[in-house]
Amino acid sequence: MSKKANLFWFYWDRFGILVILLIAFGIFAVLTPNILGPANLLTVLSRSAIVGIAAMGMTFAICSGGFDLSVGSIVGLSTCVWAASLPVFGIVPATLLTLAVGAVCGILNGLAITKLKIVTFVATLSMSMVFRSVALVFTDGSKQMIVAEINPEAKVIAQNYTIFGQPIQLIPLLMMIVVYVLGYLIYRYTRFGVYTRSVGSAETSARTSGIPVDTTLITVFMLTGLTASMSSLITASQLMQGAATLGIGFELEVITATILGGTSLAGGKGNVWGSLIAAILLALIRSGLNMLGLSDEYQRLTIGFVLLLALTVSGIQELTRRSR
Repeated sequence: MSKKANLFWFYWDRFGILVILLIAFGIFAVLTPNILGPANLLTVLSRSAIVGIAAMGMTFAICSGGFDLSVGSIVGLSTCVWAASLPVFGIVPATLLTLAVGAVCGILNGLAITKLKIVTFVATLSMSMVFRSVALVFTDGSKQMIVAEINPEAKVIAQNYTIFGQPIQLIPLLMMIVVYVLGYLIYRYTRFGVYTRSVGSAETSARTSGIPVDTTLITVFMLTGLTASMSSLITASQLMQGAATLGIGFELEVITATILGGTSLAGGKGNVWGSLIAAILLALIRSGLNMLGLSDEYQRLTIGFVLLLALTVSGIQELTRRSR
């Protein structure tokens, strides 16, 4: 590969998603100038938290050489658990229980992949069906409504606060910031982060080197399940309900944000902050299309094209690296 190509991919890995975000801002600024208003920009930031938090966990999963197709089902199951347990235990125990359910779902994914030797795609897709079915059985196929009079604290996560004279759901934004700071520190400075990159780069070599591959992968998927469950708390608080049908298609948005952010689909290289910026980009696209009067179907279609673009760029990048 030429020096120019090397230089291009070097800067693309670091600033490519930021350039795309600025281009998207420019396009929507022309089509719908109101999108640049402080209120809307704050809304975009807070709305990016649901996908953004889950994308941080997915960054580790894809960096390890796999991915998790069950995060949408984990979101649905977790909202049901939170909604059902709130009146019984209160917000703190219910939240801890919900996060534990997400972590256990992730561990089950990891065990299926490492101990049963099931291919990641098949394992997480199968577990996705299991988790959603459990949610349907648990709720008898009905929505679990959260009654504000009984559990007013449930609104806390999605409560609006005023910043610079503009309303914003502050807690989801703070949750996302904390998750990404911790995620970056873990990825960059801990042994677990090194193990994750090593497993994603060459699993066989990692095993030969004495790296605990199975434990690393189980921990990676536990992290993915945990962050998906955190996203479910925001969803349930906003809608004041839990439902097994929530989170359908959510995994595609999370994977889109992760790959678009610069995490290599081939494994071995992640971009934590890139995933954050990509999540903001997807929230911007949804907001912009919504302001243009386009329905959710068109928004999903656009995100599908964005995923295709991200996969194409990732594929080209991997081909050029192999040609070195």
